[in-house]
Amino acid sequence: MFLNFISAVLFFVFCASANAEGVGVGIKKLEVADPVDQASMEAVAFFPSSDRSKVTKIGPYQVAASKSSSIGEGRYPLILLSHGNMGSMWGHHDLASALAQHGYIVISVTHPGDNFQDTSRVGASSSIYGRPLQGSAALTSALKDNVLAPHIDANRIGFVGFSAGGTTGLILAGAKPTLSRLEDYCGKRPGDHHVCEARGKIRVDHPELKPTADPRIRSFVLLAPLSVVFSSDELELIKAPFLIFVGDKDEELSPDANATELVRDLEGETMLEVIPDAGHFTFLAPCSPDLGRAMPALCIDHEGVDRIALHQSMNSDIAAFFNKTLGVVSP
Repeated sequence: MFLNFISAVLFFVFCASANAEGVGVGIKKLEVADPVDQASMEAVAFFPSSDRSKVTKIGPYQVAASKSSSIGEGRYPLILLSHGNMGSMWGHHDLASALAQHGYIVISVTHPGDNFQDTSRVGASSSIYGRPLQGSAALTSALKDNVLAPHIDANRIGFVGFSAGGTTGLILAGAKPTLSRLEDYCGKRPGDHHVCEARGKIRVDHPELKPTADPRIRSFVLLAPLSVVFSSDELELIKAPFLIFVGDKDEELSPDANATELVRDLEGETMLEVIPDAGHFTFLAPCSPDLGRAMPALCIDHEGVDRIALHQSMNSDIAAFFNKTLGVVSP
């Protein structure tokens, strides 16, 4: 069964690569209200375009998409993209552009209170439970957007989440976290600074918020996920297909306690790809010179890791996985 699945994936990689040739990428801002406090939140859509696209400089990022491009004719599957703690909607721009080239509309959000400019909700229930609500709100906004909606196939929706975005994805898939599990984890791994800064204690700042699934999402990709907060009983309830990547030299999260254990507990079709010598931040987009100077900790990989080549391979694998689990697309 596993070899048959790999053969199918390789076939879809070939098809997706052929389809991606000559496809441009456009970007546009999306109007979304944060369900936690109704304030405006940032979100951007990447989409296939028949126009030739350029590289657009956005802050320290070099984004392979054009603001002036129009969306190509046709209906496309939709992918929701969720960043890690203190990230932004641009942190995985290379994956978003690659998926758009393969015939997907991608919605990337900046989670309020848990991003590089505003960390007020980090370690709080309003972040853990608010993130899935924000993702669902972004999907709903895209499905109502005058430009995007006519081109979205609402029956083919997927999700990509990095680090804490993995927690977000598992909640959207239907699992309910047990937050006390994070305290137990941090007691054993106090060196996981970003996750265990407060020793795993979660502030309950919005007691009315609960974990909320989104049944519109049918397929999931997780990158170095934080999943230790879910029990085996909860994960066994999930039947959606998953593709999970993790680095064997992750310096922020234990690969064994998170991604590897997660794969053992999920009951649906699941694939795990362990990337040799990859650290946690290897899964962020390859850094521009500006970002490398500003945030070297996010940009320096272990010896032997070529982040650009790795991401090209991973992005193709992710497109192939979505092609298989959501249906083949033709740009």
